[in-house]
Amino acid sequence: MLQLENVSVRYGAQVALDGFWYTFLPGHIYGLIGPNGCGKSTLMKTAAGLLKNYTGNVTWCGQKVSTATKAQIAYLPTHPVYYRYMSVEDMGAFYEDFFKDFDRAEYRRMISFFGLNPDVKMTDMSTGMVAKVRVAATLARNAGVILLDEPLNGIDLIGQDQVRQIILSLERQNKVIIIASHMFDQLEAVCDHVVMMNTGKVIMHGDLQSLRQQYGMSVSDLYRSTYAQMVQMMQMMGGMRRW
Repeated sequence: MLQLENVSVRYGAQVALDGFWYTFLPGHIYGLIGPNGCGKSTLMKTAAGLLKNYTGNVTWCGQKVSTATKAQIAYLPTHPVYYRYMSVEDMGAFYEDFFKDFDRAEYRRMISFFGLNPDVKMTDMSTGMVAKVRVAATLARNAGVILLDEPLNGIDLIGQDQVRQIILSLERQNKVIIIASHMFDQLEAVCDHVVMMNTGKVIMHGDLQSLRQQYGMSVSDLYRSTYAQMVQMMQMMGGMRRW
């Protein structure tokens, strides 16, 4: 399991995570949702072992997340990272060199499923096509933790359906899968748990089916309702100017 215990992160005077507590269990797909700036990406980077300037504890299977655990954690950041010379096939070779759990055959299968040409250079591809390559490279790893930060950004509707299909097809018995998004209606169909964030904290969490039954609405509508109430409260308290 992936545990975050009283984790706080600051960027100068700005608090990105504020005493964040949560335990993510294997076998589930978690939707990490909240408005822009609520701390989702910071949480992802911290869980991936990329941020050091935090307080609290972050552990995977009881081991502190560090350089030693990076080989067990697959992370898709929001911004693309690749060398200009790379083709789609080169991207696979690059991941294979760095990650022992990378399955080159699975990567090629996903690239074919997306309808992408493996010989095309990444620099000659559209934003959405590059996004599909990055998703394929991340999901082709057999990692214990899979962190996807806004994986559908820039991808067309058919491509989004394909990404969701691949995520649902993953053998996730021993995996923790966390998908961060501020557009949860695009991901509700693939997640079975949700963690709602605001100002660096958990404000609501639970099993999707239980939350739907409890509140009598989809979790996407619950998300909209929850944050709409927060905005109203801020306006009443003078914390937000009406434009």
